[in-house]
Amino acid sequence: MPDAPHAGGGPGVPDLPSTGQAGSSHRVALEQPGLCDYFANKWTALLKNKRDDAADITANFAFHAWMRDSLLANRPYDDIVRQILAATGTIVSNPPVAWYKRVKEPHLQQEDVAQLFLGVRMQCAQCHHHPFERWSQQDYYSLSAFFSQVGRKPTAIAGEDLIFHKRGTAQLENKKTRTPVKPAALGGPILDIAPDDDPRLQLADWMGAKDNPFFATALVNRYWKHFFKRGLIEPEDDIRDSNPATNPALLSDLAKHFVESGFDLKEVVRVITRSQAYQLSAMPNDHNAVDRQNFSHFYPKRMQAEVLLDAINQVTGAQSDFADLPPGTRAISLPDNSYNRASPFLKVFGRPEGASVCECERVQSSSLAQSLHLMNAADVKAKLATSNGRADRLSKAEKSVPDRIRELYQAALSREPTAEEIRLSETHLLKPRLDAQDKPLPAAQALKQGYEDLIWALVNTKEFLYNH
Repeated sequence: MPDAPHAGGGPGVPDLPSTGQAGSSHRVALEQPGLCDYFANKWTALLKNKRDDAADITANFAFHAWMRDSLLANRPYDDIVRQILAATGTIVSNPPVAWYKRVKEPHLQQEDVAQLFLGVRMQCAQCHHHPFERWSQQDYYSLSAFFSQVGRKPTAIAGEDLIFHKRGTAQLENKKTRTPVKPAALGGPILDIAPDDDPRLQLADWMGAKDNPFFATALVNRYWKHFFKRGLIEPEDDIRDSNPATNPALLSDLAKHFVESGFDLKEVVRVITRSQAYQLSAMPNDHNAVDRQNFSHFYPKRMQAEVLLDAINQVTGAQSDFADLPPGTRAISLPDNSYNRASPFLKVFGRPEGASVCECERVQSSSLAQSLHLMNAADVKAKLATSNGRADRLSKAEKSVPDRIRELYQAALSREPTAEEIRLSETHLLKPRLDAQDKPLPAAQALKQGYEDLIWALVNTKEFLYNH
């Protein structure tokens, strides 16, 4: 699914309708597997589904498949989080335990959970209590204590552990005071949890509670940023008293609606994309040209690496093949970071390595390397010239040249070309071309090169590269 349907529905996903249009096509879009592929790719990267060696492949594929299936079934968000936090068993029998393969220490587990699912950065509270912030060292260790009884045993599979709850008192030592600290939710009372009870279940209960001030707020703010380029709170995972929302009432209403929907992730996508704010033009006027936080117009953003690669494949008629995956697998369906090493395109355009729960690991800014790659890289040139690709097929098509140009513009930019664009394109397509020895190329070959040039020009435009 594209980052924003303003520029068209993208690979495999139909355009979403504007506010006021019939909702049937919108519901169809939300049921497309491409939506689940896209968000599974997003969530597994944030949950550190990375491959450090060949032995990780089973865990990575299993966890990605589980996340995709959960999204495809529209499993409630609080249930997805509970399955991850309270996971026990082996990866083969229960794929969510793969998260514990990556994050092994209680304080790291707490930091990741707080930042990713609560939008609270707890890292600094480990060492000191900032006078202008709410959370103290005691809060840091009491939240970490929920993970103090996670046990692991080696299994017959190399590198894989059995995750289980160790019987005992849930507590963790405060490194500064040297005193044991029992579990407590952020802002909540100290809990006395029975030795036989898994404290992670109580953490999951608190996170999914309707009155939790962080859980739903963090999710809707994260999804708002996904569609609007910036969150109502920015950064999206830094919810604190000294970093208020630009529109507190809107954020509160979105969070309330999310809770009332039963933590329905597709409903969050639906309500955001059908909003009036989302339908605004990316073209500013005299009054909002400098606005960067009030969402008075749509903020254009570059398509992310995987979507852009899939879009180029769709326009050129080519495909990218990846190891251990069926031919033609789309980039948004890749299960882990290992494919970045084999794809210069994904690396240059900033696909994350899955080393952090911060969205900032994904590079969304433009660079000279990206421009040069699109203009000159061998993999892009090969896609343009692919056998039976779009350039090849258009050069042999029986319909008129203007109709072929219209097909290309519809495929690349989701719009009709202007009369001037048709004129310029037709002039370029029909001009004679020479080979390396300055001899005229055969007409069919020259026409194919013309279409390759035209596709190349279109994929290098900002209109193609940006959601707008």
